[in-house]
Amino acid sequence: MNGRTSGGELTASCPALVGRYTYRPKTDEWWWSDNMFRIHGFDPGSVVPTTDLVMRHIHPSDLDRAWESRESVVEEQEPFSFLHRLVTATRSERVVLAAGHLEDDGGEPVVNGHLIDITDVREDAVNVELDSAVSDFVGQRAVIEQAKGVLMQLYSVDADTAWALLRAFSADSNRKVRDIADLLTTAASEDVTPTKGRAPSVTLMLERLYAGIPADGGPH
Repeated sequence: MNGRTSGGELTASCPALVGRYTYRPKTDEWWWSDNMFRIHGFDPGSVVPTTDLVMRHIHPSDLDRAWESRESVVEEQEPFSFLHRLVTATRSERVVLAAGHLEDDGGEPVVNGHLIDITDVREDAVNVELDSAVSDFVGQRAVIEQAKGVLMQLYSVDADTAWALLRAFSADSNRKVRDIADLLTTAASEDVTPTKGRAPSVTLMLERLYAGIPADGGPH
């Protein structure tokens, strides 16, 4: 559920996990952050991540699109985002969004990206209307709506999922939703927005966002 601090700020109280990964296509090697293991239902470091392991945990109905996303980034060198279902090691089903882009590491292609578990925050998002949650904060609502629009175009998702992503980024970085939204819209306007052709790398944008917002001691 949404909440407010004593100062009236909109908060995101649902837990959210944002995992980060790198993938080297030439050697088929993966690196996972601790949250990547947790999202898949493993203790950090308890398994060796491989392409086979990744694909085995994607819901069978989403598997074809997963291979298409891999081809998009590896073969066509295009950034990708992929909203899908993941089946964890404990057989629970999660809704996640994977995103990544290709970089050159000394002549070797490397895919850098993140995996966002939005199962819980999205379920909350569809039950709580943003307008009613921030009806007293017109300015805050405006920048959040703009940021939602940026995420909807970057990820090709609906408004509820974009709101869930904002809250996931907030919980992951321990920063206010409003501040995430403000810098997200600023970054989009100053760099390359999705409507101007090739979308900016979401991973790089998030890194800039996280570097530019001071943590305030609690998820908002």
